[in-house]
This record gives sequence, structure tokens and C-alpha cells, in this order.
Amino acid sequence: MVAALICVGTVSATKGGPLSISSTTSGGPALTASFFEDQPDHLEFKYYGFYGIVDYTFMTNLNKTNYEYTDDYVLNGVTAIAGFQWRKESAVGLGVSYLLDAKGSFTQLPVFVELRSHYTRNRVTPYSSVQLGYAIPMGGVDSEPEYTKINEGGLTFGLEAGGRFAIARSIGIHLSVGYQFTQLNDVERGDSAGQPATRLPEYFNNFKFSFGVNF
Repeated sequence: MVAALICVGTVSATKGGPLSISSTTSGGPALTASFFEDQPDHLEFKYYGFYGIVDYTFMTNLNKTNYEYTDDYVLNGVTAIAGFQWRKESAVGLGVSYLLDAKGSFTQLPVFVELRSHYTRNRVTPYSSVQLGYAIPMGGVDSEPEYTKINEGGLTFGLEAGGRFAIARSIGIHLSVGYQFTQLNDVERGDSAGQPATRLPEYFNNFKFSFGVNF
């Protein structure tokens, strides 16, 4: 007794039409050329339209001493950006941050315009951004013997570089490091002994780290 295996294959092609291959076996699926064509080789993140970003932001002063004063501060907060992207390497957004200084004096609210570039449409892509805006002080005073109070904010400028990982076509997470320059136009300095306060414009250079969500 010889076991029989029946396999029916049909190959059809028409002039100018698609090629289809169908095969049936006992319990087997039918395969067509389109079955293979429809399988994506990577996840493509959206690259056109409105976008949003929310991240955790960390900043610390690179120059710990300023004149005879010590400015060893750390800022922690949240940054939110809303913008429009018209191709992968061209996006513009409006952002705001709330950065909290635990000592009080350097708590601020930067408002800025951002230019952002992503360099591929793949699941993982490097990106960079440039930010320009104005830092609004929150008027806090630290409790150190030598106090610091920011009476007037000023220009802020930042550079970031990092990477984005796409979880879905419209949701991703990002990680970045960067540099933030801030000019504060009126920084008041004094001490608890009643010495005359100085009120001068000062410049601050900061290291920046961000981690957040793109959507």
C-alpha cells in the first residue's frame, strides 16, 4: 500500500497583472505573493503632523562658584512641548519647563521655541534639538547665610542630543543629554550679617539630562 500525498499548485500570471501563488496541503494555509509583501521590516514612527513631548528634566550648574559665591544647585522638573513636524528632520515647537531648586533661589519657568530634527524613520533614531527662550524666575530666596534671589530672568539657550525608541507608530520614549546657557539680568546677593547686597547680571552654564515620552 503506497501512501498518497496530493498537492495542488496553481501558478497564474496575466499580462500586466500581479503574480499569485496558492498552495493547499492537508491542513496547510494558502500563500500568496502579497502575504510576503505585507510584512513590515521595521516600525516607522510618524513623521508628519502635530506632536507632543513630556519629559523629566534634570539640570546642574557646571560652574559651581560665581564671583565669591557658591552656586552648587540642582534643578528637577517637567518639560512639555507641543509642535508641528513636516518631515523627519524638520519640526518646530513651543515649550515650557518648571524647574525646581530645593534651596529655593533658582526655581524658574523657562519658555522657549524649539527646532528638532530626527535622522531616520526607524524604530530607533538619533535626534537633536536647539532651544531658545526666556527664563522666568519664581522669586524664591535660599536659606543659606549668603542668600541669593533672582529678581529678573533673561535669555536661555539649549542644545540637546539623544535617541528615540518607538513603542508604536505614534508613541515613543527618548533619552538625551545637553547643555543649557541662562543669562539672568538681576541676581541679588547678600548675607544675614546685613552686608550690602549686590544686584548684577550673571551667566550660568548647565549640564542637562532628559527622559520622557513622544506622542
